Amino acid sequence: MVRKGLLIVVLLAIAMPAAAQEKLAWSSKRPDAQAPFGVLGGRTLEVGEFELTYRFNQLNSAGTWFEDAMQSSDFWFDYYDVAPLSLRTQVHSVGLAFAPTSDLTFTANMGYSLRHREQLTSGGDIFYITESDQLGDLELSGLYRVFDEGAYRVHIHAGVLLPTATTEVEAQTPFSTPGEEPLSYDMRPGAGVFGAMPGLTLLAQNETGTVGAQVKGTFFFGTNDRDFAPGDRFELNTWASVRANDYLSFSARAAYQSWGAIEGADPYLDPIRDPGNDGFFMSGSRLDLPLGVNVYMPEGSRFAGHRLSLEYVFPAVHSYDGGQFGADWGLIAGWQVVF
Repeated sequence: MVRKGLLIVVLLAIAMPAAAQEKLAWSSKRPDAQAPFGVLGGRTLEVGEFELTYRFNQLNSAGTWFEDAMQSSDFWFDYYDVAPLSLRTQVHSVGLAFAPTSDLTFTANMGYSLRHREQLTSGGDIFYITESDQLGDLELSGLYRVFDEGAYRVHIHAGVLLPTATTEVEAQTPFSTPGEEPLSYDMRPGAGVFGAMPGLTLLAQNETGTVGAQVKGTFFFGTNDRDFAPGDRFELNTWASVRANDYLSFSARAAYQSWGAIEGADPYLDPIRDPGNDGFFMSGSRLDLPLGVNVYMPEGSRFAGHRLSLEYVFPAVHSYDGGQFGADWGLIAGWQVVF
């Protein structure tokens, strides 16, 4: 499975320089021109354009994994008081973008997350659920186009992460009844610290479709008011979108991400209570293979400039350095309009 996923990444990367034709100019007025909805900052806008985006992202995770295998609850009871069973994360996000010049686009994105976690206490005596719904961090980016020739485009990302999310997420558990206690790291919507988000995106287009590749990192500075910071994150996306007609395109994407362990520790979390409290072992990596469909309303149609997109996420490979949820399936859907 690892070889299959890596092969897809390599093939898409090879297709990049071969896909475009020098005589063909880039066009954003096509259903394949926008990157799949799971990719943020996938293109720059034309001068004077505004873009409004709503995105819904759901990831269902099942079982607690160590390295590349899911372990039983009994395995985790040897080390912790709680064995996590499943986690459902839903994020509703809104994005705004504006291009004051032909080369520069400013973007802003913020999400509101809802999390539903199921777990068992030691020995399987008590099944209980914890939930949280919180505003996430604000992402601000400048996308600057550094190359635009024929059917090829390249832009760089200079982004910052502003800590608008709270780090105080609490709920009632069997250990805190009748009061509440802080929830595990995976139930928190944001970092609580400032971050830098550099990146690079490459695009190529021909009469058949568009291919792209994006690399992006998130680097955190300092610690939050709970004395910890998430580990730095690395993301690599490659994709190919094939145009069926002026309204419809289909996409395939390879999405790789890796993240470091949590630095520091929340003093209110007991690390032997739950694997999700044990930040030292929270590093890992994952490869997903999302498939998508995009509907675009071209110029001259009643809803010109509107776009509907849907991606179904197939997790291919994941490896964790400690007890973490294994991705089961995901869904990314949204609406976008440029005016």
